[in-house]
Amino acid sequence: MDGNTVLVPEVPFRKRKYEDLEKSRTQVEGSKKLRIIKRKKNVLLNITIGFVIGMTIVGRYCMIYNYQEANFKAKDEIDMISKENDSYSVDLLKFRNISYIEQTATTKLHMVKPKVSQIQYLNLSKNNLQTNENTGIKISNEVVNKIKNIIF
Repeated sequence: MDGNTVLVPEVPFRKRKYEDLEKSRTQVEGSKKLRIIKRKKNVLLNITIGFVIGMTIVGRYCMIYNYQEANFKAKDEIDMISKENDSYSVDLLKFRNISYIEQTATTKLHMVKPKVSQIQYLNLSKNNLQTNENTGIKISNEVVNKIKNIIF
């Protein structure tokens, strides 16, 4: 038996088999851990993407709401201004009436209707205003021109 090697390989074969099983078991456990980590990573990535998309949608809805609110305020302001314009146009029509103007002048302002002899008419088609040319400006321009001529 001293030199026989036929029976010797069984012990290391079992040992190698056990080591191979251990190695494959650790590899399987490692791959399971990697798969679990990958799933967790994908879930966290999906949650993050969902959160970003949700915040973007909420932000856009806030912007839309603000635009709608500004639009409603502008429409209300336009309605208010159009109502004021209508009331102003009614007032203008009322003031165009010459009898209303005469009545207001005589009652509220205590004006007296002029007599026919006091009425003066002007012809506005021709130039009734005479313009006086100011000679002081011409003199000053002449003085300035003389000084310019002397210097230059």
